[in-house]
Amino acid sequence: MADSELAFELAWLVGIADAPAERATFASLAITVGQIPITEVDDRIAQTVRRDIRVPTLPLAKWLIVNWWRLRWEPRPEAITSPWLRAHCMAAVSTDVPWPAFNITSDGEFVSLEARAERIHDVSAVRYLRDVDVTIPAHQFESAVDGFLAQLDARIASCVPDDDDFKLLIAELRDERSNPKLARICRLQAIAGFDPGTAPSEWTRAAEQLAGEAGKATGDEIIAAVPLLRDGVDGARAALEAMKRSRVEIRIPNGIDAGHKATAELPWQHGRRMANAFRTAHQIGDGPLPTSALEQLLETRLPLPVSPTIAGRRLSGGYRDSYPRARTRIVVTTDRPDNQRFYLGRLIAASLLAPATDNFLPITNAATAFQKFERSFAQELLCPWQALDDFTNDSGLDDDGISSAAEHFIVSEHLILSTLVNNGKLSRDRLPYT
Repeated sequence: MADSELAFELAWLVGIADAPAERATFASLAITVGQIPITEVDDRIAQTVRRDIRVPTLPLAKWLIVNWWRLRWEPRPEAITSPWLRAHCMAAVSTDVPWPAFNITSDGEFVSLEARAERIHDVSAVRYLRDVDVTIPAHQFESAVDGFLAQLDARIASCVPDDDDFKLLIAELRDERSNPKLARICRLQAIAGFDPGTAPSEWTRAAEQLAGEAGKATGDEIIAAVPLLRDGVDGARAALEAMKRSRVEIRIPNGIDAGHKATAELPWQHGRRMANAFRTAHQIGDGPLPTSALEQLLETRLPLPVSPTIAGRRLSGGYRDSYPRARTRIVVTTDRPDNQRFYLGRLIAASLLAPATDNFLPITNAATAFQKFERSFAQELLCPWQALDDFTNDSGLDDDGISSAAEHFIVSEHLILSTLVNNGKLSRDRLPYT
């Protein structure tokens, strides 16, 4: 579900905490996304089900402030770790209150909110009842958090006017967000998984320089790949140099106009729409994209020679020449024809998404909006959903049917399976896990 409003609903109660500010901000708190109350609990002691929890809200507010940059910008890592959960799971707010295990992650454009219903009551005799899996525009997340923090700030100013601690925390975050240079540093650090101000100064300088050279949009994407690389920023720089030196070249067609992107349009939806517009602009038709047509489109021959390994699939891509951008030099990381076709589709997508001033076209494994757009575009370009739906209606959904579809569209079986799963035609348990 997408584009549902996030809200923090507060009703002040009488608190029993020792600290005056925490006592003043004890409240009934209902966190909702659209019509879904994430905080709905079964209270065994009170023998009731209610949509709110009775908690000291100040620790939650401080947690949101401290982790604001990472919540807003850090993509989901390949492997979930305890340090990541401390910054992204609401259960980490404090140990003395049963906060919901509510994960918050970002792809840069949208924030995903995830929670799972609890099967048993915890030590405080409450059990969270809701499964939640929603995605909201990042600006809605910012607005909801800002509104929650403002309510607590006003409450403390009214009830404990001599307590400036919380006001100073809010002021520090406000200064970071309002200062363009400081905000850029905080954002780059957060994208790479650092708390603001904790990255080594050498790392920060190197990351700033690298992102600046790459460009505003693609710079963020490259920094998002840094945690995936063994050599970090140095590995990313080596990967970019490999793109610039590559002798493998393609010609990516000029951009297309697919209309205004709606605020609530998810990256995969944007990618699918742009792929259909690209197909129409280049008269590709509704079915499979023949390899000969792809070769003609990009002025190349497949299969492409594999490049010397630098960062591999974790950061690859291409470097397009300055105006008029006649050619794009690319790093090739696979010799499989179906994977090369998908890779070329992602490069076309990157060229459409990256501003004209950005020379690099990064292909990464980072869970960003940029990467999601690329994959969705390539998927629809090579294997249009409607055509796949029709084909599998005839060929079936068993292993032979999937194999036939992969051969027909000249893509991998994994792409066929993931497309069918993403469109609800197959259950997710059909996807292979490695």
